[in-house]
Amino acid sequence: MPETVQGGARHRGTQTRDRLYEAAAALFVERGYEATTMADIAERAGASRRTAFNHFPSKSDIPMLWTRRMADIAVVEATGASDEVPERIRAYLHLICEMVQAEPELSRQMMLGWTAALGPIRYESQLLADLTPLLREGQARGQVDRGIDVDVAARTLSDMFMGATLRWVRERDRLLQDTVDEGVELVLAAVRPRS
Repeated sequence: MPETVQGGARHRGTQTRDRLYEAAAALFVERGYEATTMADIAERAGASRRTAFNHFPSKSDIPMLWTRRMADIAVVEATGASDEVPERIRAYLHLICEMVQAEPELSRQMMLGWTAALGPIRYESQLLADLTPLLREGQARGQVDRGIDVDVAARTLSDMFMGATLRWVRERDRLLQDTVDEGVELVLAAVRPRS
């Protein structure tokens, strides 16, 4: 198949996936995650059920895409925030917090979907793919203690963020950003190079 034909098919596939995602997000806010079916999502997006299942084999894949989309935006924007790795980690998590807080009901429904699908048990955090290389870069630059296990530090940041988000979705007694900022500072203090 010529490259231009493949590129066009890939673009249409991305557009269809985006339409399905947007339909799902709107329906989750309107009806709730549990009350929304893949058939509902396909109908709202103007696609067949088969097409919906081709893009999202399980409804639980949609919250995973929600997380990945926010992380992708945050990693690009945080890259230019500073040359200092700790500052980029702060910026990255801050941006994700802003996106979560900007759409509280969507965030609530996506988190409900993620936990209903046993996301915390079945899947690694999407944040690990971004935080681990940042922390490794910090070690290489002398901004993160070389004796720190980067995988443990990344997992701790990710777990703190996810736990804070789950609490915020349930209680909303304070800004998510405040809780995450406090947790980030604790972890960054623990990984700071020893003099």
